[in-house]
Amino acid sequence: MPTHRLVKLFAMVAAVLPAAARAWVVVRAPVYVAPVPVMVAPVPVAVAPVPVYVPPPPPPAAVLPINATLWSLPPGCLKVFVSGVPFYQCGPNWLRPVQSDAGTYYAVVPPP
Repeated sequence: MPTHRLVKLFAMVAAVLPAAARAWVVVRAPVYVAPVPVMVAPVPVAVAPVPVYVPPPPPPAAVLPINATLWSLPPGCLKVFVSGVPFYQCGPNWLRPVQSDAGTYYAVVPPP
């Protein structure tokens, strides 16, 4: 039954029976519910670093004796011109191309 109908009913009963009206009391009040505190603890997160591939260093280049000859250049040689003459720097070694009847070979020379 809605509240306003109850109020009308009690008003009518109070008009007819004043003593009965004093016996009925309707109180409508909001009910307060205290909030419950919630504790949220942070979840520990373990972050592992991403594995990174680091290539091993190249093996140290062998120092070749001066006047040694090679039919091909070792890998990783850098071509350098000194006073217009081509040289190849291969690690600690310096090579100079030399022409022969059999083809080009490379002679180990002191650094220019």
